[in-house]
Amino acid sequence: MAAVAVPTSDATLEKNLTCSICMDIFSNPVTTPCGHSFCRTCLELSISPYRVNDMCPLCKKHLNKSPDTELENTKKDLEDRIEIRKMKMNEINKALRDSLKPLESRREVMETEAKDLNDKLEEEINKIEKTISELDDISSLEDHILFLQRYPSLSDQDNITDWTDVELDTTLSFGSMRETTTTMKLPLAKTMKKMSGNMDIKLDPKTAHRRLVLSPDGKEVRDGGENQEVADSLKRFDELGSVMGLNSLTSEKAYWEVEVNNKTGWDLGVARGSANRKGKLTLSPDEGYWVLVHYEAENYAAMTAPPTRVSLKGKPDKVGVFVDYEECLVSFYDVTAKSHIYSFTECLFKDELHPYFSPHVKQEEMNSEALVISTENYFEFDEE
Repeated sequence: MAAVAVPTSDATLEKNLTCSICMDIFSNPVTTPCGHSFCRTCLELSISPYRVNDMCPLCKKHLNKSPDTELENTKKDLEDRIEIRKMKMNEINKALRDSLKPLESRREVMETEAKDLNDKLEEEINKIEKTISELDDISSLEDHILFLQRYPSLSDQDNITDWTDVELDTTLSFGSMRETTTTMKLPLAKTMKKMSGNMDIKLDPKTAHRRLVLSPDGKEVRDGGENQEVADSLKRFDELGSVMGLNSLTSEKAYWEVEVNNKTGWDLGVARGSANRKGKLTLSPDEGYWVLVHYEAENYAAMTAPPTRVSLKGKPDKVGVFVDYEECLVSFYDVTAKSHIYSFTECLFKDELHPYFSPHVKQEEMNSEALVISTENYFEFDEE
């Protein structure tokens, strides 16, 4: 009997077990000496049984012996193997389905956890962004260097949460952040109030340009439109329409406010007591002047070298000047908007400082209002 190869697929098995005469699965199969298999009935109908000159229906070779009747056993063996294989495949498929169930459940749990984590992260980010916005508002009210010096914990990198582990600690409530922000606001408000009472700024008439008219109390200055008869001195400005304050600033801090409403131009700031006041002057820190200038009705500039344009959201009615001699700092504030305008930092004062003012020249009725040094300063926060 010819050897029968184990089929590699159901289609191959079916082909090998198909009778080439009736084209159906073998029924009582037999194998001819030439190796071809047929149903016994199909083969008997095709040939005369046991005649020597009969030929194989498929290859036409002469048949010299009876067909092999053992093929039926081979067929049965193959069919049994197929059934066993089907059973094993069913077991494997069931095991796969069973193993996928916990994976699907775990995937659903992980998706839920990931969504919850993402929601928590977004909530924390929103809280932090809101807190940063509040801190920006506070830091804008004084120089950034002083801000970090007052609140060093904000610049401490060791206190920054490492989010790389993606493990959230949601115990920090926004209420505690609000409390921290309020705690930071109150000392600054008290400091501003304290400074406003320490320095009673008055103008020095001996330094005023001849066109300038000062009030008797030394709190106001405006352009008089024409030169006045005044004694000349080294202290007096002879070309620049400016005036110094009587007060000497040599240590600690000072703060004052100046009313500038209805003005189209002005200068405010501080100057060294030894700064040159004669001829055409360059207002810059190198020349001993730290000055903020308002000009052409809408423009503002810090007189650095070269000047720095400054953008304001609105025209201030009152400007605050803050000087910290020890920290080498001069800052300007829009008192009405409670916002920071500009700061000169790392200033080389070298000498005593004096407040500096210029009301600018009036043009007909334009810019005729006086600069007025406030007797009461109102730069403060709501203490809530």
